[in-house]
Amino acid sequence: MLPHKKLNTYIAIGVYAVALIVYLLTVAPTFSFWDCGEFIAVAYTMGVPHPPGTPIFTMLGRIFSMLPFPEDIGARVNLISPVAASFAVMFTYLITVLLIGMYRGKAPDEWSVPERISAYASGVIAALALAFSDSFWFNAVEAEVYASSMFFNTIVVWLMLKWHEHADEPDGDRWILYIAYAFGVALGVHLQALLAFFALALIYYFRRYEFSLAGFGILVIVSSAIFLVIYPGVVQKLPALMRDTSPVVGIIIALSVVGAAYYTYQQKMRLAHLASMSLLLILIGYSSMTMVLLRSQAKPPINENAPATMEKLFSYLNREQYGDYPIFQRRWSLDPEHQRNYQKYSSDTDFFLKYQAGHLYARYLGWQFIGRAGDVQDDGIDWSKFWGIPLAVGLFGLLFHARKDWKMAFSVFALLLLTGIFINIYTNPPEPQPRERDYVYVGSFFAFCIWIGIGIDALFETFRESVEDEKQWLYGAVGVAAFGLVFINARMLTVNFHSHSRAGNYVPYDYAYNLLQSCEKDAVLFTNGDNDTFPLWCLQEVYGVRQDVRVCNLSLANTDWYILQLKNESPRGAKPVKFNMTDREIKSLSYEPWTTRILSIPVPKEKLLQSEYKGYDEGKTVMIDGAPVLLSGKPKMVDTLRWSFEPTVSSGKQGYIRAQDRVVYEIIMNNLFQRPIYFAITVSESNRIGIDKYLRMDGFAYKVVPFEGDGYSTIDAEIMYDKLMNTFQYRNLNNPDVYLDENSRRLVSNYKNVFLRLASEYIQSPFSPVAVRNTNGELETVLGKDLAVRVLDKAESALPTELHETDYRVLQGMIRIYAQAGAREKGLALIPKLEKQVDDMSLQNPKDVYGKFYLAQAYKAVDENQKALTVLQGLSALMPNDPTLKQEIADLQRVVGQPKDSAGPLKQ
Repeated sequence: MLPHKKLNTYIAIGVYAVALIVYLLTVAPTFSFWDCGEFIAVAYTMGVPHPPGTPIFTMLGRIFSMLPFPEDIGARVNLISPVAASFAVMFTYLITVLLIGMYRGKAPDEWSVPERISAYASGVIAALALAFSDSFWFNAVEAEVYASSMFFNTIVVWLMLKWHEHADEPDGDRWILYIAYAFGVALGVHLQALLAFFALALIYYFRRYEFSLAGFGILVIVSSAIFLVIYPGVVQKLPALMRDTSPVVGIIIALSVVGAAYYTYQQKMRLAHLASMSLLLILIGYSSMTMVLLRSQAKPPINENAPATMEKLFSYLNREQYGDYPIFQRRWSLDPEHQRNYQKYSSDTDFFLKYQAGHLYARYLGWQFIGRAGDVQDDGIDWSKFWGIPLAVGLFGLLFHARKDWKMAFSVFALLLLTGIFINIYTNPPEPQPRERDYVYVGSFFAFCIWIGIGIDALFETFRESVEDEKQWLYGAVGVAAFGLVFINARMLTVNFHSHSRAGNYVPYDYAYNLLQSCEKDAVLFTNGDNDTFPLWCLQEVYGVRQDVRVCNLSLANTDWYILQLKNESPRGAKPVKFNMTDREIKSLSYEPWTTRILSIPVPKEKLLQSEYKGYDEGKTVMIDGAPVLLSGKPKMVDTLRWSFEPTVSSGKQGYIRAQDRVVYEIIMNNLFQRPIYFAITVSESNRIGIDKYLRMDGFAYKVVPFEGDGYSTIDAEIMYDKLMNTFQYRNLNNPDVYLDENSRRLVSNYKNVFLRLASEYIQSPFSPVAVRNTNGELETVLGKDLAVRVLDKAESALPTELHETDYRVLQGMIRIYAQAGAREKGLALIPKLEKQVDDMSLQNPKDVYGKFYLAQAYKAVDENQKALTVLQGLSALMPNDPTLKQEIADLQRVVGQPKDSAGPLKQ
């Protein structure tokens, strides 16, 4: 048999290859939602991402973006995570085998064949349990920092175990120096890697000293002091010192550390030399943060927080934008929604145990090793997924490890706690969270996977202790290995594969593309948050799509640096946004006392006559320069926009507006009619300062226009048709093999509403000829009813109802329009889907009346009057005194008793 070193290496490489293949099969084909678009964009442009910065990841992303394949640049940057995550999986294998070797107490080359099979299989099962776990796999297939952070977590643990193995050798301390440098570099990826420090300190203590309470107390003090030197010392205090004095101070400190390392080496002061060299290597690794400062000074298109000075850099590194989190006061947030949720708990302790420890950690741990009930936020645990086998084996491994080698078991336990529940103690998250935060705790899940591997070896050891015949031990080792590979690894792989595959999911790219293409040239587009901003940035900066549009993120519009960039900078040649505020006034923006005001903006006379608004004001006369002018179109156009701007927040009797509200106000008042202004359809009414009646739906954005509507019913059919039918992209939304996550499904659910709105416009004039452009750009004339059918057909073709849950109101509208347009059979085909939705609603709430009422209207539309009558009569028990319902039932009773002659499709 091959010696242990070679065989172990070959198996480790094999584990790496298995993980990498799975991740490459499931990696996102372009960027994903949340921070991925931002990270890819800043990597490609060497920009500055959100605090506290990721310069190592950014530089690595830039290198990956220059690879000759794959074709998509976002996909190239995505490859960082599969590569890094696979290394983390490989090191999990190596760590597990090392720990097994420690408690066995003999060299691996002395292991018997059954012992080798058990040890190597245990390592493989531990590694693949991590690879196929819910949260780790999620991080492994997108351009996020967590897979790279986990690489550093696993490598520093492996390096520490290698030091443990070679600690007494003359050059054994080199492993400590490797760890120090790894920590320094990891600071340029994510601070999470630092949480492994105390577990490493325990390993060092147990290797060098005999355990005692006094000694353990000293360990806690010394390790805490060392940790404080790194964080906040190097990470926060050093930049603060350079801010308050001079950047030269940082150079002096670095040179002093170099001098200390040289002096202690000359004087053969081993521990002092190890400490000074470790600090020097951490500083060298952390020096990557100078890139943030230098790149910010270059003013890249994405320059978050603009940390171009030491003062701004200090604020950036300290995440001052996000505020502080008190550790000892659990229920701390003053946000009204958070305050309401706090009332569900009897005390801070109750809140911590039930929400922060239970909902935000124990539930996530269950997702990994018991099974996840679904992919909707706040979904629970499903024991039918993995039958609890990985959890049970891991707990058995914990107990076995504690019995065999309590010191190493305690170190792993410390790692599990510090990268798990300790994060919630430190960050003190409120309820609710904007999304699931399970990706934060993967370091803790990695620690538990080690015990899953040890649990497999424990099963073998239990078998060996109960069976005296050594010949049977081989069968026992093979059986236990097969059990773990089948019931843990294979089961986790098959259950999680579909829901963790991003293959073919182009929703983030296409949604961003469609949103940008909804805008006219040089538009200002208000967006809501990460998922309708970062994808747009990525499209503009990486793919060069619609760089003329200035995206105004309303969350960032509460910060002065972002507003100043909108006002003063021209990224990629896009026009600056006009503000009637000085830079000093912008820097002082905050909550502003406000009483309701009536705002008005006159419409320039040349705009009143522009062909853009043709068709909206037929027969209306407006006064221009004292003379009446007759306009064409529907009577909606105005010569002055007037609306009420009310306070958006209040404290007692005093109303206030936020900085973002002031920004919306400034942009509209100073830019309207000079450049187009839009709100993404995801921007809520509360963020639109009351201007809703002057909004027109142009695709996936509302444009501010000089005619009145209700913000939802006003459209330009010509613009909408061209966008929906010829311009927008809906790649793979009709492919049943492509998995769409909750975010993708939520955004896609808006699409059919837009199609329905356009179809509703056409069906209002069913026999009027309408000129539209086909996909070749050629004009053709089609009757309104035929266009309505064509639009709905496109919606069904791009987003089949059987694949995408469609709101019951939208389904009813589609059925009604199909019937009105003479396509009754197409309406009938949608009836079973509406029936199922209404049945599901009734199961959840038997007293619900809205779904049943809409179902009755759908039946009426397709001449299923008896069914409609039956549904409405059923509703009468819930609404016995409703006059409208009584009239509906009476009308249907008359119709059912007569031949059908008036309920069919439209006739000319």
